[in-house]
Amino acid sequence: MDRMTGVSEPHFILARDLGLNTIRTKGYEHIDLDLASNQAHAICGEHGSGKIELLLTLAGRMHRSEGDLHVAGIDATTLRGVNKVRKLAALGFFDNVNDVERVLRVRTVTSAELSLAGVRSNRAACEEYLDRWGLSQVADGNIEELTSYEYHRLGIALAMAQSPQVLAVQDVERDLTEHQAHKLVDELRELAATQGVTVVCGVTDYDLAACFDTATCITDGARAQQAAYLRRYGMAREVA
Repeated sequence: MDRMTGVSEPHFILARDLGLNTIRTKGYEHIDLDLASNQAHAICGEHGSGKIELLLTLAGRMHRSEGDLHVAGIDATTLRGVNKVRKLAALGFFDNVNDVERVLRVRTVTSAELSLAGVRSNRAACEEYLDRWGLSQVADGNIEELTSYEYHRLGIALAMAQSPQVLAVQDVERDLTEHQAHKLVDELRELAATQGVTVVCGVTDYDLAACFDTATCITDGARAQQAAYLRRYGMAREVA
Protein backbone atom coordinates (compact mmCIF):
# COMPACT_ATOMS: atom_id res chain seq x y z
CA MET A 1 0.00 0.00 0.00
CA ASP A 2 1.06 3.57 -0.69
CA ARG A 3 0.84 4.77 2.90
CA MET A 4 1.13 8.40 1.84
CA THR A 5 -1.87 8.42 -0.52
CA GLY A 6 -3.97 5.68 1.06
CA VAL A 7 -4.20 3.81 -2.27
CA SER A 8 -4.83 0.12 -1.70
CA GLU A 9 -2.68 -2.45 -3.47
CA PRO A 10 -4.80 -5.38 -4.67
CA HIS A 11 -2.02 -8.00 -4.35
CA PHE A 12 -0.26 -6.92 -1.18
CA ILE A 13 0.09 -10.47 0.18
CA LEU A 14 0.44 -13.21 -2.42
CA ALA A 15 0.93 -16.89 -1.61
CA ARG A 16 0.90 -19.86 -3.97
CA ASP A 17 0.87 -23.45 -2.70
CA LEU A 18 2.41 -22.23 0.55
CA GLY A 19 3.34 -24.84 3.11
CA LEU A 20 5.18 -25.30 6.38
CA ASN A 21 5.98 -28.93 7.08
CA THR A 22 9.31 -29.90 8.59
CA ILE A 23 10.54 -32.55 10.98
CA ARG A 24 10.11 -30.08 13.86
CA THR A 25 6.96 -28.27 12.71
CA LYS A 26 3.76 -29.56 11.13
CA GLY A 27 1.91 -26.45 10.12
CA TYR A 28 -0.13 -25.81 6.98
CA GLU A 29 -0.04 -26.81 3.32
CA HIS A 30 -1.38 -25.83 -0.11
CA ILE A 31 -2.32 -22.30 0.93
CA ASP A 32 -3.20 -19.77 -1.76
CA LEU A 33 -3.71 -16.13 -0.77
CA ASP A 34 -4.29 -12.90 -2.68
CA LEU A 35 -4.93 -10.17 -0.10
CA ALA A 36 -5.26 -6.44 -0.68
CA SER A 37 -3.69 -3.85 1.55
CA ASN A 38 -5.71 -1.54 3.78
CA GLN A 39 -8.20 -4.29 4.59
CA ALA A 40 -8.84 -6.76 7.41
CA HIS A 41 -8.64 -10.40 6.31
CA ALA A 42 -9.84 -13.47 8.21
CA ILE A 43 -7.88 -16.73 8.03
CA CYS A 44 -10.45 -19.37 8.93
CA GLY A 45 -9.55 -22.81 10.22
CA GLU A 46 -10.03 -25.09 13.19
CA HIS A 47 -7.69 -25.11 16.19
CA GLY A 48 -4.58 -27.08 15.29
CA SER A 49 -5.03 -26.46 11.56
CA GLY A 50 -1.78 -24.51 11.17
CA LYS A 51 -3.58 -21.17 11.28
CA ILE A 52 -1.20 -19.72 13.89
CA GLU A 53 1.86 -20.86 11.97
CA LEU A 54 0.45 -19.28 8.81
CA LEU A 55 -0.16 -15.95 10.55
CA LEU A 56 3.37 -15.97 11.95
CA THR A 57 4.72 -16.73 8.47
CA LEU A 58 2.84 -13.78 6.98
CA ALA A 59 4.33 -11.58 9.71
CA GLY A 60 7.90 -12.76 9.09
CA ARG A 61 8.21 -14.79 12.30
CA MET A 62 8.32 -18.22 10.65
CA HIS A 63 9.82 -19.42 7.37
CA ARG A 64 7.71 -21.44 4.97
CA SER A 65 9.14 -24.74 3.67
CA GLU A 66 7.13 -24.94 0.44
CA GLY A 67 5.60 -22.63 -2.14
CA ASP A 68 5.90 -18.93 -2.86
CA LEU A 69 5.15 -15.90 -0.69
CA HIS A 70 5.38 -12.18 -1.39
CA VAL A 71 4.46 -9.53 1.17
CA ALA A 72 4.54 -5.84 0.20
CA GLY A 73 6.56 -6.80 -2.87
CA ILE A 74 9.15 -8.66 -0.76
CA ASP A 75 10.07 -12.21 -1.73
CA ALA A 76 9.58 -14.00 1.59
CA THR A 77 10.84 -17.35 0.33
CA THR A 78 14.36 -16.38 1.42
CA LEU A 79 15.61 -15.76 4.95
CA ARG A 80 16.64 -12.25 3.94
CA GLY A 81 13.12 -11.63 2.69
CA VAL A 82 11.62 -13.05 5.91
CA ASN A 83 13.72 -10.61 7.93
CA LYS A 84 12.50 -7.71 5.78
CA VAL A 85 8.87 -8.74 6.29
CA ARG A 86 9.46 -9.04 10.03
CA LYS A 87 10.53 -5.40 10.16
CA LEU A 88 7.30 -4.15 8.60
CA ALA A 89 4.93 -6.46 10.51
CA ALA A 90 3.69 -6.54 14.10
CA LEU A 91 1.80 -9.02 16.26
CA GLY A 92 -1.08 -8.74 18.66
CA PHE A 93 -0.55 -11.01 21.66
CA PHE A 94 0.32 -14.56 20.53
CA ASP A 95 0.50 -17.30 23.14
CA ASN A 96 4.09 -18.39 23.84
CA VAL A 97 5.42 -15.92 21.26
CA ASN A 98 5.10 -12.38 22.59
CA ASP A 99 2.63 -12.57 25.46
CA VAL A 100 3.68 -10.59 28.52
CA GLU A 101 4.08 -11.38 32.19
CA ARG A 102 0.70 -11.07 33.83
CA VAL A 103 2.08 -9.37 36.93
CA LEU A 104 3.36 -6.36 34.99
CA ARG A 105 1.46 -3.10 34.95
CA VAL A 106 -0.22 -2.02 31.74
CA ARG A 107 1.62 1.29 31.94
CA THR A 108 4.99 -0.48 32.25
CA VAL A 109 4.38 -2.69 29.23
CA THR A 110 3.13 0.25 27.19
CA SER A 111 6.14 2.38 28.08
CA ALA A 112 8.51 -0.39 27.02
CA GLU A 113 6.73 -0.83 23.68
CA LEU A 114 6.69 2.90 22.94
CA SER A 115 10.39 3.07 23.75
CA LEU A 116 11.12 0.20 21.34
CA ALA A 117 9.16 2.09 18.69
CA GLY A 118 11.45 5.07 19.20
CA VAL A 119 8.76 7.47 20.44
CA ARG A 120 8.16 9.25 23.76
CA SER A 121 7.48 6.73 26.50
CA ASN A 122 7.17 8.77 29.70
CA ARG A 123 4.09 8.71 31.91
CA ALA A 124 2.28 11.43 30.00
CA ALA A 125 3.00 9.76 26.65
CA CYS A 126 1.71 6.43 27.96
CA GLU A 127 -1.45 8.06 29.27
CA GLU A 128 -2.04 9.76 25.93
CA TYR A 129 -1.42 6.58 23.96
CA LEU A 130 -3.64 4.39 26.12
CA ASP A 131 -6.37 7.03 26.10
CA ARG A 132 -6.28 7.01 22.29
CA TRP A 133 -7.07 3.29 22.45
CA GLY A 134 -9.73 3.63 25.13
CA LEU A 135 -7.52 1.90 27.71
CA SER A 136 -6.49 4.75 30.01
CA GLN A 137 -8.73 3.43 32.76
CA VAL A 138 -6.59 0.26 33.07
CA ALA A 139 -3.18 1.99 32.93
CA ASP A 140 -2.38 1.39 36.59
CA GLY A 141 -3.69 -2.17 36.67
CA ASN A 142 -1.77 -5.38 36.08
CA ILE A 143 -2.11 -7.40 32.90
CA GLU A 144 -3.77 -10.22 34.85
CA GLU A 145 -6.55 -7.84 35.91
CA LEU A 146 -7.63 -7.07 32.35
CA THR A 147 -10.77 -8.54 30.88
CA SER A 148 -10.22 -10.73 27.81
CA TYR A 149 -11.54 -7.95 25.59
CA GLU A 150 -9.16 -5.39 27.13
CA TYR A 151 -6.27 -7.84 26.79
CA HIS A 152 -6.97 -8.34 23.07
CA ARG A 153 -7.22 -4.59 22.52
CA LEU A 154 -4.01 -3.90 24.45
CA GLY A 155 -2.13 -6.40 22.31
CA ILE A 156 -3.37 -4.67 19.16
CA ALA A 157 -2.59 -1.22 20.57
CA LEU A 158 0.97 -2.20 21.47
CA ALA A 159 1.50 -3.73 18.04
CA MET A 160 0.37 -0.52 16.37
CA ALA A 161 2.98 1.51 18.28
CA GLN A 162 5.44 0.42 15.58
CA SER A 163 3.19 1.77 12.79
CA PRO A 164 3.38 -1.58 10.97
CA GLN A 165 2.25 -2.29 7.43
CA VAL A 166 1.03 -5.76 8.47
CA LEU A 167 -0.76 -6.60 11.72
CA ALA A 168 -1.28 -10.27 12.64
CA VAL A 169 -3.86 -11.11 15.32
CA GLN A 170 -4.01 -14.58 16.83
CA ASP A 171 -7.72 -15.12 17.42
CA VAL A 172 -10.62 -12.74 18.05
CA GLU A 173 -12.88 -15.40 19.56
CA ARG A 174 -10.86 -16.60 22.55
CA ASP A 175 -12.72 -15.98 25.82
CA LEU A 176 -14.91 -13.27 24.25
CA THR A 177 -18.65 -12.99 24.01
CA GLU A 178 -20.15 -12.94 20.52
CA HIS A 179 -20.83 -9.22 20.89
CA GLN A 180 -17.22 -8.51 21.92
CA ALA A 181 -15.84 -10.58 19.05
CA HIS A 182 -17.94 -8.65 16.53
CA LYS A 183 -16.88 -5.34 18.11
CA LEU A 184 -13.25 -6.35 17.73
CA VAL A 185 -13.77 -7.27 14.07
CA ASP A 186 -15.35 -3.86 13.43
CA GLU A 187 -12.39 -2.20 15.14
CA LEU A 188 -9.89 -4.17 13.05
CA ARG A 189 -11.69 -3.22 9.85
CA GLU A 190 -11.71 0.43 10.88
CA LEU A 191 -8.04 0.22 11.81
CA ALA A 192 -7.14 -1.23 8.41
CA ALA A 193 -9.17 1.37 6.54
CA THR A 194 -7.84 4.39 8.42
CA GLN A 195 -4.29 3.53 9.55
CA GLY A 196 -2.71 2.05 6.43
CA VAL A 197 -2.25 -1.41 7.94
CA THR A 198 -3.15 -4.78 6.43
CA VAL A 199 -4.73 -7.01 9.08
CA VAL A 200 -4.60 -10.82 9.01
CA CYS A 201 -6.56 -12.46 11.80
CA GLY A 202 -7.20 -16.05 12.83
CA VAL A 203 -10.84 -17.17 13.13
CA THR A 204 -12.43 -20.56 13.79
CA ASP A 205 -16.10 -19.69 13.17
CA TYR A 206 -16.92 -18.83 9.56
CA ASP A 207 -19.95 -16.74 10.59
CA LEU A 208 -17.48 -14.36 12.25
CA ALA A 209 -14.93 -14.64 9.43
CA ALA A 210 -17.60 -13.43 7.00
CA CYS A 211 -17.73 -10.12 8.89
CA PHE A 212 -14.17 -9.25 7.79
CA ASP A 213 -13.38 -7.58 4.48
CA THR A 214 -12.39 -11.00 3.12
CA ALA A 215 -12.28 -14.54 4.48
CA THR A 216 -9.93 -17.31 3.40
CA CYS A 217 -10.70 -20.90 4.43
CA ILE A 218 -7.59 -23.04 4.88
CA THR A 219 -9.22 -26.38 5.78
CA ASP A 220 -12.01 -28.59 4.48
CA GLY A 221 -13.87 -28.02 7.75
CA ALA A 222 -13.73 -24.24 7.28
CA ARG A 223 -14.88 -24.59 3.67
CA ALA A 224 -17.81 -26.70 4.86
CA GLN A 225 -18.73 -23.91 7.28
CA GLN A 226 -18.50 -21.45 4.41
CA ALA A 227 -20.81 -23.54 2.23
CA ALA A 228 -23.35 -23.81 5.06
CA TYR A 229 -23.17 -20.05 5.61
CA LEU A 230 -23.83 -19.32 1.95
CA ARG A 231 -26.73 -21.78 1.85
CA ARG A 232 -28.21 -20.24 4.99
CA TYR A 233 -27.95 -16.62 3.92
CA GLY A 234 -27.93 -17.00 0.14
CA MET A 235 -25.30 -14.30 -0.23
CA ALA A 236 -21.97 -14.20 -2.01
CA ARG A 237 -19.16 -12.51 -0.11
CA GLU A 238 -15.60 -12.11 -1.20
CA VAL A 239 -14.22 -15.44 -0.10
CA ALA A 240 -11.39 -17.73 -1.09
